[in-house]
Amino acid sequence: MNKLIKTLIRVLITIAIIFTALVVILRFLGPADVIVLTEEEEKQQKQQEIEQYKNTNLKGFKAKDLNGKEITSDIFSKYKLTMINIWNTGCGPCIEEMPEIEKLYEDLPKDTNIISICTDAGDSKKDLDFAKEIMKMTGAKFTTLIPDEFLKRNLTDDVQAFPTTIFVDSEGKAVGTPHFDEQTAKAYEKSIIDRLKLVEAK
Repeated sequence: MNKLIKTLIRVLITIAIIFTALVVILRFLGPADVIVLTEEEEKQQKQQEIEQYKNTNLKGFKAKDLNGKEITSDIFSKYKLTMINIWNTGCGPCIEEMPEIEKLYEDLPKDTNIISICTDAGDSKKDLDFAKEIMKMTGAKFTTLIPDEFLKRNLTDDVQAFPTTIFVDSEGKAVGTPHFDEQTAKAYEKSIIDRLKLVEAK
């Protein structure tokens, strides 16, 4: 009986220590405040992104996908337009939209493609495994790249918000503006069609 009481006391003490530690962590770190942009701030942010990506040129990269296969910028040459979704493993909205992107990927407009770039998949084996697990969990089958130095320098190092989605032509040059609409298959499809028209009008 005494042994049982001692065990219960140990369990209660452990729970108390854990609870106290959580209280201390929440007090000093606390949940991050949600940032809500005004209409004007949102407009300015969109304009900054338009300027940031308008001259993007991704011709010349040589990266690996999540499974270690080498992928070069030649991947763009097979399509008139490629949608590039940039995300990281700590971004909730990035993961939430994956099934929608996959839904579109399975029924893409002709001469178009989708790839993604996971910015932190190359940080460690743990991050790589987590990125793979996210793709598996969400059913996403499109090619996902680990950025090489070229992609970091010319694209991912300057990304301010995740997810960010841009569009490039067969030469890897930016087409139109980034995607600012809803993160749904239908909205992404509209963005692709609109930018495909820009390519075909050249």
